[in-house]
Amino acid sequence: MAITRTIWKNEFTVKNIPSWTCPTCKIGKLVGNEKTIHITESVDSEKAHAHGDWDPEWISGGFSGTLNCNNQHCAEVVQLVGKMNVQMEYGNYDDDRGSGVSYSQFLLPVGFVPTIHIFLIHSDVPQEIQNAIIESFKVYWIDVASCANKIRVVVELIMDEQKIAKTYQDAGKRRENRLHKRIELFKKIKPNEAELLMAIKWIGNSGSHKNEELTKDDVLDAYEILDHVITKLYEKDSDRLKKLSKTINKRMKPIGRKRFKRKK
Repeated sequence: MAITRTIWKNEFTVKNIPSWTCPTCKIGKLVGNEKTIHITESVDSEKAHAHGDWDPEWISGGFSGTLNCNNQHCAEVVQLVGKMNVQMEYGNYDDDRGSGVSYSQFLLPVGFVPTIHIFLIHSDVPQEIQNAIIESFKVYWIDVASCANKIRVVVELIMDEQKIAKTYQDAGKRRENRLHKRIELFKKIKPNEAELLMAIKWIGNSGSHKNEELTKDDVLDAYEILDHVITKLYEKDSDRLKKLSKTINKRMKPIGRKRFKRKK
């Protein structure tokens, strides 16, 4: 499933909070406003007002607050914190300046409690893999390199769950199979999924190299690929639909009522 990237990359204002999905019910959307989000200018930013060249874009600080799930059957409350900066905007008339220029406070999250999910993790996915994915979601906002490394750990866990050998025998000694080799072995069983996991591995590797700057787009690429792979590997509905499609194709017509057995 494609990820709506703007809500995971861009700063926002309190009048335009992204439509994040509730991490608890996975159905409702998280909502907030000026009353639930509290913005504070930092001490250094306040001191800078005295500078002769001061400009509103020098303003910075932080914010904290709550978002509420709009699903009445859930009503989860999510805490969030983040950074604030002021940016110039064009097109809105400013009464003080008498021009089409105005300034707005833009917010960038650094953390959520409970952690919001960048993509929906199906309940069929093994719990250990689910937990590792959620751990990666936690650090996405503050360190994309660390996040990429944690996604790489998810690939390792998938190899474990798929029973791909961790070690091999060489000259009487037991040696470790690196992740690259394990994915190559997996390719003999699931070539398409292995190709996709290899791409995630390369993104994860870049997260370990200081001279390679990762972006949020790179990490979101990894998440989109991962979402697709775990759907193929673990979701039972995926297998059911494959079998259903084969049956329909074999019959060359819909199954209809024949799928149900009449009760005697």
